[in-house]
Amino acid sequence: LSAVLLVAGVLVAAGCGGGSSDSNSVDESVPFDRAFIDAMVPHHEQAIQMAKDAKAAGLSEPALVDIADSIISTQGIEIDQMKRWRQDWYGSSTIDPNGADAMGMSMDDMGMSETPMDFGASDDVDAAFATMMIAHHEGAIKMAELADDKAEHQSIKDLADEIISAQQDEIGIMQPFATEGG
Repeated sequence: LSAVLLVAGVLVAAGCGGGSSDSNSVDESVPFDRAFIDAMVPHHEQAIQMAKDAKAAGLSEPALVDIADSIISTQGIEIDQMKRWRQDWYGSSTIDPNGADAMGMSMDDMGMSETPMDFGASDDVDAAFATMMIAHHEGAIKMAELADDKAEHQSIKDLADEIISAQQDEIGIMQPFATEGG
């Protein structure tokens, strides 16, 4: 348990270091929908990597394995869709590594970390995965709530609603397995 908390603390601290530190600073020259895609694609990529890493490290609780599998498949499909939208709407499917800054959210606000989670170093992979993925999902929900209000394209709003619904459900399933504060 202490190893899980230590790793979680390191990741939270690391997550504070990147992106825009002023959540009120928004680059108005970047269309919101492009910024959302540039933020959500790497967010989803990180969730997929966390799910794969947790499974490789011995994720064993069936409900958590189901969530990890769902993240890998569903979020992969959503990444492909968002990249197609980016190509269609903005002429390039290439994600701008600084594009998320236009969302006006810090890495921590988005539930992201610059350092990958080492689930293999955890005494309880299930608890570590649930704890970290809850924080990650909460960040995605914040991003999706912004999209509900600010997106120009209905496709982005619809995706945002799907993200909110799915990730709130998954948080409810993961909470009993998370460590305190997760």
